[in-house]
Amino acid sequence: MANSLRWVLGILTGLLSLLVILVGGELLVRFAAPQPYLYPRWQYSGDYGHVLYSGTTMVHAMPRHFEYRYGINSLGYRGRRVPISNHYVRQNIVILGDSYSFGTGVQDGEEFSVVMERALGTDFETINLAVGGWGLPQQIRRFYEFGILYQPRVVILQFCANGLTDGLRHRVARIENDRFVFQSTKSDRGWLRDQLSKSVLQRSQLYNLLRQFLYDRFDGGLVLDARVGRRPPAGVMEAATAPTAMESAYLELLSAFALDLRQRGIPLLVISVNGQLEGYPALVAGVARLNEAGTLHYVDVRPWFDGVTAYESPEGHSWGIKAHAILGAQLAEQVRALQSQRGPD
Repeated sequence: MANSLRWVLGILTGLLSLLVILVGGELLVRFAAPQPYLYPRWQYSGDYGHVLYSGTTMVHAMPRHFEYRYGINSLGYRGRRVPISNHYVRQNIVILGDSYSFGTGVQDGEEFSVVMERALGTDFETINLAVGGWGLPQQIRRFYEFGILYQPRVVILQFCANGLTDGLRHRVARIENDRFVFQSTKSDRGWLRDQLSKSVLQRSQLYNLLRQFLYDRFDGGLVLDARVGRRPPAGVMEAATAPTAMESAYLELLSAFALDLRQRGIPLLVISVNGQLEGYPALVAGVARLNEAGTLHYVDVRPWFDGVTAYESPEGHSWGIKAHAILGAQLAEQVRALQSQRGPD
């Protein structure tokens, strides 16, 4: 009996000690090195890598620093729900991109898609299909499987350097015999990712510190290289602007997508996060060729920010509320110009 009691007390003492360590660690991280969290994060998807949870509000916060809320409608994208129809009274604009177009770091109603819609007036609606962490393969697949149902008058595609690695990580779209082929990238760890993404662990400071450490250790290097636009040593690639594997894959998909949209009579407006496309000379050359041929319309947004300071978001994205306001107003003018060139149906 005494041995059993000591055994039980030992277990309880161990559990209590573990609880004290976890609570202490949580408080220590919260006050000494607060971590950003996203809850719920993303829903695992074999078709896209990850998607947004439909009909939910994502909370993106860092204790004592910032808190944003992202409303996801019942159709699985941010913003007001636009019902699918076989006829639309308003002209629809579909937006494809990653966290920059999604509007990470701004509150609902402040993202450039909403600002642009307000500037264009009641004749237009925007459908923002951007998702953080998506590359061009996911964006293209999302368009053909969903966005095309909106019969868009214009498609806006946003480039970010991260998209090069994101696209290779989940190659859910490829070209085969001059056609798009969509494929799954299912993972045996998908069930675990799905459970973790909606777990309250996502709010834990200790968990997010460990998660970020593992991300930096095993995956962050590739993303960081892409984010800052790092290239091979001078004279190796830049001289001939020879495309890397990532650039070739991106240009192949972009060319096919832009050509198909042109054949459908849908203008493709391409923008880049400030200066990030210019970090890849082969991409610049490829986009320039498509632009000169009229296959797409590329707009350099950097002049829009001349003389503007402090337009970043406190959470780290270089497009904060001020930047989204500028982008929305300027993109509205670009859409008007494209519609003017196109003329009435």
